[in-house]
Amino acid sequence: MFLKSLNPKQTEAVTFGDGPLLILAGAGSGKTRVLTARIAYLVLKKGVPPESILAVTFTNKAAGEMRERLVSLIGGQAKSLWLGTFHSLGLRLLRKEARAIGRDTELTVYNDDDQLALIKEAMKELSINEKTYSPKAILARINQAKNENISHSEYLTYADDFLSERVARIYSLYQKKMREFGCMDFGDLICEPISLLKNNPGILKKYQGHFSYILVDEYQDTNKAQYAFTNLLASGTRNLLAVGDPDQSIYAWRGADISNILDFEKDYPDAAVLRLEQNYRSTKNILSAANSVIKKNKQRLEKTLWTENLDGAPIIYEEAQDEYNEAETVIKKLRCLIKERPLSYKDFAVFYRTNAQSRVFEERLIREGIPYTIVGGVKFYDRMEIRDALAYLRFIANPNDSLSLKRIINTPPRGVGAATIEKMKAISDQHGIPLFEAFKDALSRGVLQKTKVARFIEACEDFKKGLGTLSLHELALRLLEDSGYMLMWQEEGSEEALERVENLFEFTSAIKDFEAANPEAALSEFLDHVALISDIDSYEDKADRMTLMTLHSAKGLEFKVVFLAGMEEGLFPHSRSIDDPDGIEEERRLCYVGMTRAREDLFLLSAKTRTIYGETRAQVRSRFIDEISPEFLKIIEAEDRRIKKTYTDEVYYTKEDSQAVHLEQVFHDEPLSEVWRIGAKVKHPSFGIGVIKERSGRGEDMKVTVSFKDIGLKKLAIKYAPLTPVG
Repeated sequence: MFLKSLNPKQTEAVTFGDGPLLILAGAGSGKTRVLTARIAYLVLKKGVPPESILAVTFTNKAAGEMRERLVSLIGGQAKSLWLGTFHSLGLRLLRKEARAIGRDTELTVYNDDDQLALIKEAMKELSINEKTYSPKAILARINQAKNENISHSEYLTYADDFLSERVARIYSLYQKKMREFGCMDFGDLICEPISLLKNNPGILKKYQGHFSYILVDEYQDTNKAQYAFTNLLASGTRNLLAVGDPDQSIYAWRGADISNILDFEKDYPDAAVLRLEQNYRSTKNILSAANSVIKKNKQRLEKTLWTENLDGAPIIYEEAQDEYNEAETVIKKLRCLIKERPLSYKDFAVFYRTNAQSRVFEERLIREGIPYTIVGGVKFYDRMEIRDALAYLRFIANPNDSLSLKRIINTPPRGVGAATIEKMKAISDQHGIPLFEAFKDALSRGVLQKTKVARFIEACEDFKKGLGTLSLHELALRLLEDSGYMLMWQEEGSEEALERVENLFEFTSAIKDFEAANPEAALSEFLDHVALISDIDSYEDKADRMTLMTLHSAKGLEFKVVFLAGMEEGLFPHSRSIDDPDGIEEERRLCYVGMTRAREDLFLLSAKTRTIYGETRAQVRSRFIDEISPEFLKIIEAEDRRIKKTYTDEVYYTKEDSQAVHLEQVFHDEPLSEVWRIGAKVKHPSFGIGVIKERSGRGEDMKVTVSFKDIGLKKLAIKYAPLTPVG
């Protein structure tokens, strides 16, 4: 019986009656177990139909794990639950009620890149210069407005300065285009359901009656729109169970509003509050140290984690000479621990505040032959060739998606330039037909005979004809071949192009895997699945690799040994938060999250000096280290040692060692002039592969001019630029 495995507080939460309930679940306190047991209790003990339970998680990974557990508890009934992220549930609701808002059920979900492309298109039509107004900044403002459930028409009424007025105009045209294309972005997946429910009392009443119980995980990370969506649905039965921890609210930068959980009792005065304070993950020393840091915050609901686990080793703090010495310190400790205890590489993780900090760790791990994986790097579905392949499929699923059509109509080159697209767009606007129909019409009249558009149209039509006869992955592969897209990369023949071909085959394998798990799934369901994938959803801990990730990505994970690097003022806490009390509190919560990911050992590291933006600076250790009670902290004095930073050009690539693309490097004390010779191939993390064309200066003052394939010439200082030689 699943109730027997619960502690008294967990049992109280699982068997709670009706009405609002706030569960303050500390790190490692078993909240997922409580949520799944609660759902099983409602179904098996109270006879609640599974389809009338709505359970919201913050990642697809968490939803998948919860569903797996529920299958073992309640069997096949788990499939009937409304279980998923806010965005996936919002999309499901919109598909069911699309006609009520005059939308087609074939909705396409745009990602960040698609959004940015549409913003740029809107700015061009409005004659707003991209050099004067950053499209990314405009998009950030629009996304923030949607996080707060502010529509484009409402935004216009709030606009009180020149920039806001420009944003409002772009926002309005952006939304108009989205509707024309039959598309939505992530913000719309919450805002549109809210609008649907508010403007259709009958539909609102239907869903309020349909959902007898609503459970929301990670409530501290909800934004205003998600909060409004939840409360609309919960205002029927008021059986809302919110699970969260204000001490782990770390996403204000993307719209999360900590006041949602802090004010829960104001919103629901009759709410019961239960605290899950027993931690099953970490040692007593790790918990005590984390508690001593987080108690400095004012914006929190009091609770103190405790555990029956062993005391464990004290937290170790060590100050390194610089970032290279910091990485060497991590590797030295890792090797010692592996010798002393039955640990694997996958038991270790390095957390850092910014992605840029990963470079030095990668260099050192490569040199030492230690396999690693980076969470939050370039994701598979963010690769150019995969985005192109998805654009082909999205366009077929939704012919009104003109943005996807524009991306692929001339990829590979088919003689359709910008001028041709503008002509077709004029025809589309004049006759009120989709852009694709304008192309077909022009082709039938002989206008586009000199282009290869006919082959493109034929490939798309063949895909549609094959639906229901052939599998999706077979159709996708045939589409990529018949359209000429696969051949384009095969004919290029470069190592990079052939890797793209491999990725395209892997893409069809991903479709095949999806089909195996969802035999009756349509193309639109696969596209929804891909659109809703997040960084952490793709994280796998099966391979024996050390993990590198930002602190924000670490949420929800745990490791036996954690290294928290870059514990310095201005880096962590970040310089953007230094003068902001709320910002400092969020940074402290981020530190707390990082500390409580560790199960057995926790190491904190800082550097005396660190090179940031090409400038070497003296650093001061983070205030968070000083906030740890001394009885839980062991300080190791820094040794005066520095790491040489010279390379040979003996380099080779290995795929087996890392999910991240990286180089294997052998370091020796060879003359710099041999390494950075004219004609040598080098790699830069942002600019890619290049060839050294010129060189000036000597030793640490050496500078090189590199010709990069995509961006041309760049003059770089060897001392500061993150260049690595490529053999």
